[in-house]
Amino acid sequence: CAFCVVPYVRGREYSREPGEIIREVREFLEAGGREVTLLGQNVNSYGRGLPEPITFPELLRRLAALPGLARLRFATSHPRDLSPELMAAFSELAPLCEHLHLPVQSGSTRILTAMNRGYTLEAYLDKVRQLRQLNPGLALSTDLIVGFPGETEADFSQTLDLMREAAFEQSFSFKYSPRPQTLAATYPDQAPEEVKAARLARLQALQDELTRKTYARL
Repeated sequence: CAFCVVPYVRGREYSREPGEIIREVREFLEAGGREVTLLGQNVNSYGRGLPEPITFPELLRRLAALPGLARLRFATSHPRDLSPELMAAFSELAPLCEHLHLPVQSGSTRILTAMNRGYTLEAYLDKVRQLRQLNPGLALSTDLIVGFPGETEADFSQTLDLMREAAFEQSFSFKYSPRPQTLAATYPDQAPEEVKAARLARLQALQDELTRKTYARL
C-alpha cells in the first residue's frame, strides 16, 4: 500500500509449512490450550511459495479438525484477497469465531486507488453483504485512516457512510502520517494536522455510537 512501511522494515512475506503449524497447534492443545490465533500481515495470501499447494481456508479446515480446539481466530485479512472459500468458512467451521478483522482504510474509491489498496468501495461492501448473509451474527472490525493526502470533506463523508452501512463493531483509527520510503509521503495535498485531528474525532465519535448499539443488542 502507498502508505505502508512494513515491507521495507520486515521484508517480503513468506508462508510457514502447514505441517509445522499443525504440529505446533496440536502440541499446544495436548498441553491444555483451547484457543489459537493465526497471525500474518495478510493471511489471505497464505500458501504462496510453498511446495505443497494449500490455501488459507484449507489450513483453517485442517486446524478445526484437531481434537480439543475450542476457538480459532486469525488476523489480518486483506479485502482484495478475501475469497468466497474463506467467507464460507464462517458458516462451516465450528471452532472459527464469528469475528473478522477486515481493514478498509477509507470509504472513498478515489482515496482507495491513491492508497493502492486494490479494491473499490462497492467491492468491499459487496463482500460485507456476502459475509452477513453467510453468518448474520458475524462481528466486523476494521482499520481506518483519516487525512490521507488529497482527502476532501466529501471523501471523508463517504468513510462515515461506509461505517454506518457496514455497522462495524470496532475500528482501529488513525491520522495519516507520512513514512520514509513510502509513495504516499511524496504525494501533494498533505492534510493539515488540525484537519486530520478534527476528522479523527468525528470518526471515533461515530464508532462509539456504533459500538454502543452492538453492546445494547447483546
